[in-house]
Amino acid sequence: MRWTLLAALAVCLPAGAGPNWQVIADLPEAVVSIDTGSVQPMVDKQGFHERHAMRAGQTDPASLRPVREILEKRLIDCRARRVATLSRAVFSTDDALIDHWAVKPREAKWQPLARDDPRLSLLCRRP
Repeated sequence: MRWTLLAALAVCLPAGAGPNWQVIADLPEAVVSIDTGSVQPMVDKQGFHERHAMRAGQTDPASLRPVREILEKRLIDCRARRVATLSRAVFSTDDALIDHWAVKPREAKWQPLARDDPRLSLLCRRP
């Protein structure tokens, strides 16, 4: 199952592009980064990958295993200042997959973003 997820994530990356993680938040529970090389412009939206590198002591409530990293494929709507998660994978130590889910873009649940959200300044800048 882990290899299926990794293959799916690899397909999402542009050809020849490696991850270029830029930190957008350094929180007590995690460091949140966006892969600026994964940004995919779409009509009125952009797709991107977000990573939460968890600090020690975080556990998955269902499995009680330590959480090392959470990877998400997300959409941002710059005009409406909102974000949606299309897929989410939770990893423990040794890349063990704890949990994974995905939804179709039309079924995604949108959440509003504050005007000062770092995703907006990083992904929605006008050249």
